[in-house]
Amino acid sequence: MSNLLTFSQQIAIKKISSNNQARFDELCTEVERTDLKDLIGLALLQDLETNPTTADNLLLLNGDTFTNSLNQSVKHQGLRYVLAYLIHARYIGESFVKDTFTGMVRGTQENSEPISEGTLKRLQNISKEIALSEFELIKEYLNLNYSKYPLWLYVLSTKTFTPKFGSVSKTAFSSEKHESRNIINGKRFI
Repeated sequence: MSNLLTFSQQIAIKKISSNNQARFDELCTEVERTDLKDLIGLALLQDLETNPTTADNLLLLNGDTFTNSLNQSVKHQGLRYVLAYLIHARYIGESFVKDTFTGMVRGTQENSEPISEGTLKRLQNISKEIALSEFELIKEYLNLNYSKYPLWLYVLSTKTFTPKFGSVSKTAFSSEKHESRNIINGKRFI
């Protein structure tokens, strides 16, 4: 089964080093099987992989213009765009790591200096934020066009607000028959 994103499509959306095409194929499969599956569900992912050329699936993969819930015309970039940024996030975190017979090592060159872990994490987070921001548009597109995508199983959940109470301290009653209480974690003190 081929990946939903080719190396040339990745380069067109978000560049990665051309020296790592073999690593790209591996990362693309990993990201599809973990991150993308979590976003769209296994059934829709498998449908996209087996039928990537149907008209509706091409619109979902490559982008489409739709009228959102505010009656505005909006264009989403497609799942390939989301996938490219998710792959980029994983790529910049793993591209410099090499597996050798002595264990995992970090490759370095004479005229280069590795960037800090904090900078790597920041770059990864930026790529993930871009991907997830675009996916919010795609999610709205899928919700509005659910009849075209019956395998999309996203359910709008509305969590009810449940206030959390801390503790009540020193509750005193006006009657002398009642004792003063201090209620902390359900214990009663006299």
